[in-house]
Amino acid sequence: MGKRANGEGSVFPYRDGWAGYVWVTTPEGKRTRKWAYGKTREETHEKWLKLHEMARRGPVVTRSPKVADYLTYWLRNVVEPNLAPKTAVNYEMFVRLYIVPFLGAKRLDKLTVRDVQTWVNKLRSNA
Repeated sequence: MGKRANGEGSVFPYRDGWAGYVWVTTPEGKRTRKWAYGKTREETHEKWLKLHEMARRGPVVTRSPKVADYLTYWLRNVVEPNLAPKTAVNYEMFVRLYIVPFLGAKRLDKLTVRDVQTWVNKLRSNA
């Protein structure tokens, strides 16, 4: 395999698997690295190729918001303009009192069904 061109990215052994990065442009216009990880070189290379394709098509989001940040956005931009004021107040209360304390610090792309099920079970046991 030959050397890659400058700015093309790389795939290499990393910890217990492989890592790769691609230089991308963010929606803010900055150039930064977007990383892909995998257990095998082939798995990482596939993810790396997908990142290249995403970068070729346009700006790429490099960070995933936390659940609390997304819910703040959702309440402000989706709920408040489209629902009745009292409904929006109720949604805000449920988010603030029940969702954010348990799931708010979790990254949205790392949120799993198990996280939500654990949260529901905790709510049920406290009721």
